[in-house]
Amino acid sequence: MTVTIREIAKHAGVSRGTVDRVLNDRPGVKPEVRDRILEIVNELNYVPNIAAKALAYQKKPVTLGIVMPPKEIVFFELIRSGISSASEELKDLGVRLEYRYVDNKRPEEGAAAIRELVEIGVSGIMFSVMDDELIRESINYAAQKNVPVVTFNSDVEDSKRVCFVGQDLHKSGVVAAGLMNRVLPAEAKVVILTGNLKFHAHRARVEGFKQGLKSSGGSLQVERVIEGFDRYEDTYAQLNQTLSEHADISGIYMATGDTDACLEVIKLHRKEGKIRVVCNDMLPSVEQGMRDRMIDFTIVQNPERQGYLSLRLLFDLVFAGKQPEMEHYFTETHIYIPESL
Repeated sequence: MTVTIREIAKHAGVSRGTVDRVLNDRPGVKPEVRDRILEIVNELNYVPNIAAKALAYQKKPVTLGIVMPPKEIVFFELIRSGISSASEELKDLGVRLEYRYVDNKRPEEGAAAIRELVEIGVSGIMFSVMDDELIRESINYAAQKNVPVVTFNSDVEDSKRVCFVGQDLHKSGVVAAGLMNRVLPAEAKVVILTGNLKFHAHRARVEGFKQGLKSSGGSLQVERVIEGFDRYEDTYAQLNQTLSEHADISGIYMATGDTDACLEVIKLHRKEGKIRVVCNDMLPSVEQGMRDRMIDFTIVQNPERQGYLSLRLLFDLVFAGKQPEMEHYFTETHIYIPESL
């Protein structure tokens, strides 16, 4: 027998409006009343009337905001593919997506995008830019306005976001250190290439790599950490300068960044096969680098899954009030070598 909001209200001794506010996570209900209603909901095994909600949302679509780095960063095409797959599944339920692409060098753009989406009335936000105090404040502002935020690919620590979906980034860095240790002699010098250390994802990989080296005895030396901001020009110029100044570099860990730029600089210095390279993800440039035997290992993280799962979790929360079961949803970490291709 179907349990109705009317029955829950009767058991709790409150109005149907009060029950509705609790079920839709809206303010205006005393904590003790909210707790009593939720306890009754669980006791009666209440299930939302999905069909009725779907009909209501078709008449007035629910809008979810998505904030991510610029379109030209190829990696995020894979995440958008996952988002599109989830969106296709939900299209008959009246879901509309509002994208905002922001400069990954300017935290104020990401912070402003969150606040703008809140002000135009979105029901939830997916966010993947940098970890910055301005960003943190904006996520907390969204939470205060009852707009849940799910972070994906790169987290924003110590914020009121609902959950994070992405790779175990610190572990990815530790794994990369283990791989580098296996292909380089003791005391060899390595360079770390990353995008922007204000990104939790980028910073966690770098920290994991350094910790991995330290845990194994610390014989490899990190000569420099380069921030290329995921741009070809920045990555090329800084890596070229580094290899010009340090001809004895033996390894490059591409925590993230523009792979084409890295490989072009290696070719410029005629170091193909002499500099060992460990990177992340399986973009076309990485696959070609592996086929050309310039990249030794790549660590993949299933970006399509990150986009898909983030949207589904946010939708379930907004649509059915289903809270995520975990704070961190880690996608798998796999290692590929050229022979894997």
